[in-house]
Amino acid sequence: MAPVSTEGRAVSPLLGGLVCVLAGAALACGETLVDETYSGTPLFTVRGKVVAPADYVDEEDAEVFLALLWSRGDAEKGDRLVEQPGTVHRTAFFRSYVLHLFDEPGSEHFFTTPSGARYAIGRLAGFQDENGNGRRDASEPFGGFSPQAVLRAPEALSARDSPTGTPLSAGWHIVSTPLACPPATGPQPAPDPTAPVADGECGVPLGAGCKRDSDCGGGVCVLNFIGEWNGGACLIPEPPPNGCRQRGSVLLRGSASDTRAYWIPACSTSEDCGRLHPYQCDQQLRGCRPSAEVVVDINGREAQRSFCAGQGGQPPPQ
Repeated sequence: MAPVSTEGRAVSPLLGGLVCVLAGAALACGETLVDETYSGTPLFTVRGKVVAPADYVDEEDAEVFLALLWSRGDAEKGDRLVEQPGTVHRTAFFRSYVLHLFDEPGSEHFFTTPSGARYAIGRLAGFQDENGNGRRDASEPFGGFSPQAVLRAPEALSARDSPTGTPLSAGWHIVSTPLACPPATGPQPAPDPTAPVADGECGVPLGAGCKRDSDCGGGVCVLNFIGEWNGGACLIPEPPPNGCRQRGSVLLRGSASDTRAYWIPACSTSEDCGRLHPYQCDQQLRGCRPSAEVVVDINGREAQRSFCAGQGGQPPPQ
């Protein structure tokens, strides 16, 4: 088993295997631990995995619970998060999970724009069920959150109404954060005239699977950048070694601690990407990347960043 890593954290194969054994001898590694007590057709399914620093996990109790939290849709509460009943899901550290959603967000979770458009934004959060009652009590804080957001749009959103800053189709979406959260009124910011422009014909099979740089023409084979790129992907680094930025690409920048940036294929829908899960069209960037797998990082810190760019931490969940 290959090491599991995310955002610079690495988990040894030995620990990953040990956790799978501890999670239950009757279950195969990677199989969901959810108790299927709710029947019906899910409205949406979230897939991902739960990670943590190796020294954070109790090897004798690898169980962890997930829940979906929605942002309150009123101006006074802002980004305050509220747990959606019926979404608690039992899994284990370093295990893949499949979380089915059977209910729409409550009416109180929807934001309404001045034009009357509506959308809801949520996150997955993880906690440990210390008293074993199968739910989260007030004394059991959330230990970590997903960097991605779950976004529900009952109707298509225009660029002005969408929190991504780009038009968004009706439905359920997994989007990266921070979101653009454009102002509902007033002029939009002008493009940066000094920003690099992708207008070249570089001959790179942008976004294609790869094993080594030689598979990518003048690009590079990326295996890990803001998470794992399963099967590798041919991308162009910024700045490009030969000065060529491929037409039909968008720039994906790293985190504050990772100054790398790569040009990735532009897209409108996930079908444009031509690759299987977790590759999708990230509607925040309109670029193809493996962002459909929702990683929940359990690290013991309850604070999290706002959904919107340029804002500070969110108030704690209710």
